Amino acid sequence: MCVRRVRLLAGILVLIAPVTVPAAAESADAGPSPAAAPAPPAPVTPGRPHGAPYDPHARLGPEVQLRIALQHQAEGRPREALAVLSAAIGNHPDQARLYAVRGSLLLEAGRVAPALADLEQAVTLDPDDAEALTNRAQAYRRFGRVEQALADLDRALALDPALLAARFNRGALRYGAGDYRGALEDFDHCVALDPHLPGPYFNRASVQDVLGNDQAAIADLKRFLRISRNEDWNDQARQMLRLLENPKGVPATPGPEPLGHGGERRGNAR
Repeated sequence: MCVRRVRLLAGILVLIAPVTVPAAAESADAGPSPAAAPAPPAPVTPGRPHGAPYDPHARLGPEVQLRIALQHQAEGRPREALAVLSAAIGNHPDQARLYAVRGSLLLEAGRVAPALADLEQAVTLDPDDAEALTNRAQAYRRFGRVEQALADLDRALALDPALLAARFNRGALRYGAGDYRGALEDFDHCVALDPHLPGPYFNRASVQDVLGNDQAAIADLKRFLRISRNEDWNDQARQMLRLLENPKGVPATPGPEPLGHGGERRGNAR
């Protein structure tokens, strides 16, 4: 029986592609480290018409500025992270990675329109950035531009077949479009790439359920519950598991309903 018919299927999990920054030593334009930055000039006297605030990062290379921004983000200072990235883009407007990272952080914060603008610029400057393509696909999806999102994910996986976020998100889109065989293939790849990540097991169980493979769905849900630390998703998995193991207690209802974007959640269900 199909658990999804009783509307107990949790929304598809969504991963945002990770941001990777090359080591400063590998970049010719990385510039001096923050510790080697020059001391700031004397404070600007109030009222000076041409005085400008001092930017301590202005003389740093883009890779170092990326690291500073990501440090802010990791320590819970997203506003400062975005400010550093905006200043870095002003200093280095031709650096695709700056737009890609700022777009990723904006997307994570739910600011989809400016995120898409940044990711469009990142892909324009570097069409072979698989992570930027993956995140642009997420922005397209949130605007309902599913065909463009799928095209970006196909391109990202052609560039980097091991990019788990692209594989996972394509599986989610295929699932929502009713391409259950394609979704199953993608989630199989996700499990092979990282067997310790909970999300793919949950989503693969959902696909197996729709395909009528109850025992496979049960096995995936049990594996998910062993490794997941997200109690909200664990509750959904337990409900699905009870229904799959006791189908006679569930009244049938007609036809599966399409998965709505409003029911989706972000995160990796850890």
